[in-house]
Amino acid sequence: MKKGSVEPATLNSMWTTDAIPAGTPVQHIDHEDAQLTRRDVLETLIENTPPDESIVVGTTGYTGRELFALDDRKNQIYMVGSMGCASSLGLGLSLALPEKKVVVADGDGAALMRMGNLATIGAYGGSNFQHLLLDNAVHESTGGQSTVSSAISFAAVAAACGYHEADEAINREQLKSFLQTADGPAMQHFRIRRGVPSNLPRPDQSPADIRKRLMNHLGISTAWSEL
Repeated sequence: MKKGSVEPATLNSMWTTDAIPAGTPVQHIDHEDAQLTRRDVLETLIENTPPDESIVVGTTGYTGRELFALDDRKNQIYMVGSMGCASSLGLGLSLALPEKKVVVADGDGAALMRMGNLATIGAYGGSNFQHLLLDNAVHESTGGQSTVSSAISFAAVAAACGYHEADEAINREQLKSFLQTADGPAMQHFRIRRGVPSNLPRPDQSPADIRKRLMNHLGISTAWSEL
């Protein structure tokens, strides 16, 4: 089906919740209090992840696309079409390259899809793993359908799974502190405002080419690196 074949339609979600997650060991922040956009957060992420010292994994959808549009750096990889897999790839990279800081820019919908990753990260993740979970309470890249993120606390789940640090945040100073000092495995559940820049581009290289670029940047060579 070609883009534009279906007219826009208003989404009327049947699901709402006013409940604050029970038993959370962290301060709960409402989505209505979000201050920054996804772009704001990713700009700060780029500023705090030097290419020679870190790797950034962007989840599928608008997160990867906005990261690419802001600055397509060699230390970044975009999980195109791999919903929920960014955190597991990030964990693998952090274990294989303990001298590099690995930051996963995840989303609420993707994290909900593969919540089992949090347990694996808590069990195996090292001090160089940072999990930045951007939450706008919707599947924005597929039309804005509601997620159930308002009914849970990702930070509380992460803490229960063994993350060394886990909190909720909404402002830039909290984000900077997390990126600069958090001892992993660490999660920051960051509430963001909805909205997407107009004419947002997609990565102009294939996922395989971006993977090769990252491997070359890291100086990694394998028998399958040219496949």
